[in-house]
Amino acid sequence: MGRCPGQDMRKLTISYHPCPHCGKPVEFFSDEMRLKCPHCRGEVVKEESPNCVMWCEAARECLGPELYDQIMSRMKKGA
Repeated sequence: MGRCPGQDMRKLTISYHPCPHCGKPVEFFSDEMRLKCPHCRGEVVKEESPNCVMWCEAARECLGPELYDQIMSRMKKGA
């Protein structure tokens, strides 16, 4: 699959999150959840964003019913 059917590319937003390794800001688009820091190559995770499975109407279609149900089950156990 090329891209998420629930994400409208015309409505992307940009946010900056500090790298936990070097502290420099890393630019994220709203459809990105994790990136490599361009300064130190450490992994940066955008944690405060909700998981798309929680809000996207196309999540079941995008992930497939089996994976969707597994993720939802894990999320309910963690709640």
